Amino acid sequence: MSLFLAVIACLMGAGLGALALLRPGRVLTMVGLSLREGVAHSVSEVRATYGGLFFVSHSGTALALALSPKIGACMAAALGLAWSGAAFGRVVSMITDRTVSRFNLGATAFEALMGLTLATPLWAYMRLIHLSLNGAI
Repeated sequence: MSLFLAVIACLMGAGLGALALLRPGRVLTMVGLSLREGVAHSVSEVRATYGGLFFVSHSGTALALALSPKIGACMAAALGLAWSGAAFGRVVSMITDRTVSRFNLGATAFEALMGLTLATPLWAYMRLIHLSLNGAI
């Protein structure tokens, strides 16, 4: 079940990346940012950071989870740490910058859930290894 949920989370992350690749202006509007006039590479930054990075890392991890679950679980855990870091940074911002809002609370919950979901397959494998080393299975 944890592998299935992690693949779903990867597909969601890849979908967000695909949206940023195809519609960078829409993604900027969703997150409350805008392009800087006169800076030609600003749209490239959106496509690279929100688009390519998310699309390739998440779709590659989904593929690894399907073809080689143990390796995919490690890759998913790394993505889970990244999502957890985003949630942590948002919490720091809400406290330090006093930016508590419905958007930030929802985004924090989403990022934390993505982090947890993506880390779960590795935890499951580590538990199996621990149990087998202790003769429980």
